[in-house]
Amino acid sequence: MMLKTPRKLKKMLILPCMCSITFYLGSQIMTYTEAAFIHETKVEAALSTAIIFPKTVDTLKEEAEKHKQFIEHQYGEMKGKLAVTSIEEIEQAIVVWQQGREKIASEEEALQNVYTAIETPYNQIQEELKVNKSESIQQVAVYVNEGFLSIKEKRDYIVKEVSLQAIDEQIQTLQKLLKDETVKKQKKVEEKKKVEEQKKVEEQKKVEEQKKVEEQKKVEEKKKVEEQKKVEEQKKVEEQKQVETAKKLEQGTHEKATTTDHNEKSSE
Repeated sequence: MMLKTPRKLKKMLILPCMCSITFYLGSQIMTYTEAAFIHETKVEAALSTAIIFPKTVDTLKEEAEKHKQFIEHQYGEMKGKLAVTSIEEIEQAIVVWQQGREKIASEEEALQNVYTAIETPYNQIQEELKVNKSESIQQVAVYVNEGFLSIKEKRDYIVKEVSLQAIDEQIQTLQKLLKDETVKKQKKVEEKKKVEEQKKVEEQKKVEEQKKVEEQKKVEEKKKVEEQKKVEEQKKVEEQKQVETAKKLEQGTHEKATTTDHNEKSSE
């Protein structure tokens, strides 16, 4: 609910030098019409800057919540990529974490800007309360303090739970894992290559040994054939010799018989 400034107020809360709010609101939120909040009033203090309005505090709270939710969502997606089972997945995880870090860093900076925008008036109000206990300043302090504590809680939560240092360490862990797995894979490739080369050598050796066995077998078979041929030739020679011997014996017997017959006829 928007609070109205009393018509007669000896002292009005003036928040000078609110550069952080002016800069932040000028770049991220719409400027609210001060005429809707400030009535015609005579104030003893010089009016040089705007008062922080309840709607401005609400806008800062909304912005802080948006940054917080974005960071939590982004960080959740990043953590979901940590279940890696291959080099390709590790590489993808590194890319996601590096890109996510940039987004989170930007959002954390924006959240810090929101915190700074509420911290300045909060500190000024605390100082004002030391010398001004008026109802109006106390009313302003209520919504400014509530906004400050709400934004501070969000900022502190993100700083603790989504630390950029922790993100950097996780990226380094993934990069080391990628290096180790790449070396391991290369080692396996080299070992597999050696095994295949050794297998080829053994297969070639077997082929050569088989070739030698077959050649030796052919030599032995040829030798057997030649030996068999010699045996057969020798057998033929012996058979021929036996035939000739038998023939000579038969011829000698015939001649002897002829001589005997001739002698017997001569005796008669």
